[in-house]
Amino acid sequence: MLKLKPISFGYKISTTDLKLVYTESDGVNIEVEAIPKDRIDIEKYYRIIILFSTVAEVRCFTLNFYESNHNGFCISGEAFLGFYEVIDSKKLQEDINKYDPKRRFNLKHYIVAGYDSYVELIASTYSINVTNAADYKKCGLSPLSVGGASIARRKEN
Repeated sequence: MLKLKPISFGYKISTTDLKLVYTESDGVNIEVEAIPKDRIDIEKYYRIIILFSTVAEVRCFTLNFYESNHNGFCISGEAFLGFYEVIDSKKLQEDINKYDPKRRFNLKHYIVAGYDSYVELIASTYSINVTNAADYKKCGLSPLSVGGASIARRKEN
């Protein structure tokens, strides 16, 4: 059974589209839409970009995480936020010697759940950027750093 610890950053992932970009030099960027977790007004979605700089493995699944793992996980704390760390991950324990034999990268097992797809990663630190989805093309990124270095502001043309 997967033990999931929600990663709380003030939003709940609520998306029908999950975009993942991997590059060898920049790691993985995952884009989703989210709503503020404590607000009832869900008419305004925000673009969330989760950036993982050091990635050992990334796997994408075109399945609803919660349905495909029914009775196969438990969530501690705030449930169904969509971004989790897998605690005491068997997968990480099995693969740690392959990916990080000297234990320098502080690798962890993460899950990012969209609506009909999800991503599993073995990665180190991450940062999260939250932008106003309605103004995304006009204003670029406004960084919120969590768990890693802040990302520089970028302007879209």
